[in-house]
Amino acid sequence: MMGFKYFVIGSGSIGNRHAANLALLGAAVEQYSWRTIDLPRVLQKIADCNGNAGVIIATATNVRLPLIAQCAAAGAALYIEKPVAYRCDEVDQIFDLPDSILERSVAGFMMRYHPIVQYLLSHPVSNPFRASFEVGHDVRQWRKNWAFSDSYAADREGGGALLDLCHEIDLAWLLCEAPELSSVSSVNHPKFGGVDVASMLHFHFRTGCHAHVALDYLAPHLVRRGYILGLEEEVQFDFTKGTVLRTTQQESEVKSFTHDRNQMFLDLLVDFMSLAEGRKTTNQHVPRLKKLKDTCNAIAKAWKMRDFTGQIEADLT
Repeated sequence: MMGFKYFVIGSGSIGNRHAANLALLGAAVEQYSWRTIDLPRVLQKIADCNGNAGVIIATATNVRLPLIAQCAAAGAALYIEKPVAYRCDEVDQIFDLPDSILERSVAGFMMRYHPIVQYLLSHPVSNPFRASFEVGHDVRQWRKNWAFSDSYAADREGGGALLDLCHEIDLAWLLCEAPELSSVSSVNHPKFGGVDVASMLHFHFRTGCHAHVALDYLAPHLVRRGYILGLEEEVQFDFTKGTVLRTTQQESEVKSFTHDRNQMFLDLLVDFMSLAEGRKTTNQHVPRLKKLKDTCNAIAKAWKMRDFTGQIEADLT
């Protein structure tokens, strides 16, 4: 029987990370640059695996849909980097793929593997009525030898902070019991019209509770934190400090967590390989495509709903 084989399509920083991690895990892997790929030849190699193939799609968001469809038609399990898609009709097309593909495939929401998220999921706040999730960082500090203006992040089709930092939307959906999106306010840059450099999303719960998600390319240092406020307690969490503070009327308790960023990628990759190859996963909240349509729809709907209410002349060169 043919051994399982993995293909990484995309040679940017995230594609390179996945290829290196697959090799570290002992998988047979081939990596291709989207700019130079001989796609018919690679699709034939995937099809020749007769279902024993997994494909990690780490291309720019705006070129993914045909690639996703073709790899699925070739019988491969899929690992699609986030966001899966940014238009609602494309979300519908992806989630119309056969269940045999959706059940074995994942989206790249690796923050579900952060120990703080795991703790929050196992110790939920009862009777929540308000929540906040925020992430921000000066985009120029993200990578070495990298320019915002030359990157997909500056592309009005598939770029911008809302899509780039959509982990927090996934976390809001995961931790706050499927809120509905109410509004999206965004700020752009004079040189990059149509690209949000900061966005604020407002959600409401069916019970009348509220949550907001803030995302930006502008914060001078990394900010990644939030809170969930319930009738009996408040939980504040800070991913940069590695802390969770639980406060009730009687007491406060701080818990500290450590994590390795690449370990989250590895943990999700291990679960993807397990799904692809028919084994059990380690995380009950693995971002399996079969269960992600609502989250992906929320991201696409938020991108469509952006209301640009102002501009900021930050130096993004």
